[in-house]
Amino acid sequence: MFGLTNEKLQLVYVAGELTLSIFISASNLLVLWVFIRNKFIRTATNTYIFSLALTDFLAGAIGIPFTVYTVITKMPNSFIPCLSVHLILCTLCTISTFHLLAMAIDKYITICSPLNAYTRFGKASRKLRTVIMITSAWLFGLLIGILPLFEVFGFSAHLKYEFNKRNECSFLYVVDERYLVYVIFFTTIIIPTFIISYCYAAIYSRIRFDEAQVSCLLRASDRQKRIRNRKKIIRTLLILVATYAICWYPLYIINTADHFLTFYQPSLTATYFTVWLSHVCCAINPLIYAYGMPGFKICLRSFIRSASQRRRTGLNTSFFQNDGQFSKVAFDVLANRSESLNLRKSSTILNNINNVRKYSVQDHTDLVPHRR
Repeated sequence: MFGLTNEKLQLVYVAGELTLSIFISASNLLVLWVFIRNKFIRTATNTYIFSLALTDFLAGAIGIPFTVYTVITKMPNSFIPCLSVHLILCTLCTISTFHLLAMAIDKYITICSPLNAYTRFGKASRKLRTVIMITSAWLFGLLIGILPLFEVFGFSAHLKYEFNKRNECSFLYVVDERYLVYVIFFTTIIIPTFIISYCYAAIYSRIRFDEAQVSCLLRASDRQKRIRNRKKIIRTLLILVATYAICWYPLYIINTADHFLTFYQPSLTATYFTVWLSHVCCAINPLIYAYGMPGFKICLRSFIRSASQRRRTGLNTSFFQNDGQFSKVAFDVLANRSESLNLRKSSTILNNINNVRKYSVQDHTDLVPHRR
């Protein structure tokens, strides 16, 4: 890339990853903090967002730093620890994908199947359904993520010999391409993409049908407001899914081409860039939450406003806490300044009085006739 050597290209990649890690950790931690501190935004949709933000936070605070560590040091030197470190991000990203799938299915059940939503999956059990789906997302994502650690499909058996010969911890040396292509790409990205697309297409059709029904009613402001809120939620979730696809598909397309096409080998620049782009998704998600999801924008503004007020209050408090010392110094300075001015003023007045007396005496003597 631009004539950079592999060492300089690695430094650019490490700098980009560390910058993303800081931003991802801070932004998602803010989302988690707002959700915990405000009870009125703990809706079912926002609960999914909270769990997804937790996944992204772990990716930024743990997954990316460990990956950068292995890129720089080429450690650990053992196969299983090296494989475990590189599977952290794969596991978290798989959990993230299942969260998006769970949100789409939940919205499909709620909007497109209102009878099911209020009977078997009734409103009273909406929280239970949310807990079950979030738990399933974490559980299945974890099971798929740690699959290469077990010799179920032979994903790791033939790589141990190559690893021992090279004695270098690298993602390409410990993670089988078949696992990346058949399990991660096809199973956890392509299939969920079709399911999510179907759910949102059905939701869009249902919203249009509801709009046609509402348009015939003159006094249906409440339903119109509800439909607008639904459309806003769906639009935000679509942006989230599209962002995920843009960020993750290039990396796995390269991996798939490298696996099936013997004449193709991706460059180091393309590999670093697509890996970095896949992590950008975790940084974009909080921006979508802050400006797209109901309640989060208001709570974030309130949080920032209260934080700035506390900062100003803290400055004022520290000022008044040091009020005694400050007042003593200030009054000493003012007293010295006043005394100095008084002395200068007194000396000036005395000189003026003496001069006046002198000139007045001289003038008086001039007016009195001299005695001969």
